[in-house]
Amino acid sequence: MSTRIPSTSEFPANVGGLERESLEASYLHMRKSYNCLMISRGRYRGISEKSGEKMAALSERLRTIAEREASVRAEAYEMLEIVTNVIGELEDAGDDLVNEFDSYQKGRKTYAGGSFLRRLIQAVIRFITRWTRSKEQLKILIDKQESMNKQLKESDGTDS
Repeated sequence: MSTRIPSTSEFPANVGGLERESLEASYLHMRKSYNCLMISRGRYRGISEKSGEKMAALSERLRTIAEREASVRAEAYEMLEIVTNVIGELEDAGDDLVNEFDSYQKGRKTYAGGSFLRRLIQAVIRFITRWTRSKEQLKILIDKQESMNKQLKESDGTDS
């Protein structure tokens, strides 16, 4: 219902000289305009309230997604740190083992292999220790991955 809202100049400022018919017509016109205005106001408020509710729901959903993403990102960084540490440990242990084996090979040729053999055995022991620690870290990594997958499946950011 689209009615034109009349200008205030259409309504007489001084009603003393108006006849009853003119007053009633002006009154009815004002009443109709006021009625249209109230209907429009009601529609606007309804749309505004619905928009506010939708904005609040969207804001909450975005907050939930952001919190989930931050949690996933933090876990991903933790997992990356574990992987980096495990690879670094194994690389160091492998290098240590290779170097000691190399020293043993050279020392064996000079018949001085006894001390090199002891260092090679110690490098093997260090490798086994690091390998065992790495396997423990791998277990933590697998547990974190399962937890992250479960969290992502439970909360995929949709409310429907």
